[in-house]
This record gives sequence, structure tokens and C-alpha cells, in this order.
Amino acid sequence: MSVETIRFRITYEGQDIWLVSEQRVEMTLPPSDELGEGEHSGFWYETRDTDDQVLYRRVIGTPIRYDYEVADPDTGGFARVPAESVAGDFAVLVPADLNARFLVLHSSPLATDQEAEAATELARFDLWSA
Repeated sequence: MSVETIRFRITYEGQDIWLVSEQRVEMTLPPSDELGEGEHSGFWYETRDTDDQVLYRRVIGTPIRYDYEVADPDTGGFARVPAESVAGDFAVLVPADLNARFLVLHSSPLATDQEAEAATELARFDLWSA
């Protein structure tokens, strides 16, 4: 079933992250993901209400490229190498909800040797201040 959805475009450069645009679209969204209790690693985004309660959550692979997988000629396998420049953009999709006050991004540390560590809040955008 198609629902009104908001596509948020997010840009990043190094540690700086900006919400640069939003677009309303009609599409089918997957249901909200649950994380359960405790600490979790990875990347996810949420919409939250004024009481900071989660309205919608989506777990995804990190869209922020801080390293790349390259062929290692010495071993014949692959190795991860740090990106020379950490910059780019990505989009997230959430249901259009008048109760959504914040868009919140969570991520494990953005480093190859720390990606299994517990995620923390990476960025928070006040959707009512736009």
C-alpha cells in the first residue's frame, strides 16, 4: 500500500552533516524496524516526536563512506583502506507524520576498526525549524 513519504537528502563532509532537502512522494515503505533493548552497532535513522519517542526506525548499511574495499595484490584477497576524502550525500525515507519532530541518525564510529562498537547519536535535525 502506498503512503505519503518524505525523502530527506543528507550531505556530509568529514564530521559535518547537513539536512539539505526534503521531497514528498507516494510510495510503499517497509515497516519500522525494532532494535530491542541494549547497545547495538551499525547505522539507523529514526523519526521522533516532541517527547523523544521513536515513531519510525530504519536499520541500513552505513551510507557514509569512510573506507573502501580494494584488491590486495600481496595476498590475492581484499583489504579495506581509508578514504582520502569523506564526503557525499544520501537519502532516507520516512512516513509523512505531523507528529515527527526530529530526524535522528545513529552510527557506530566511522572507522574500519571501530564499526562493531556501539552506535551513538550521529546527528539530530529539528524538522519543525525548517
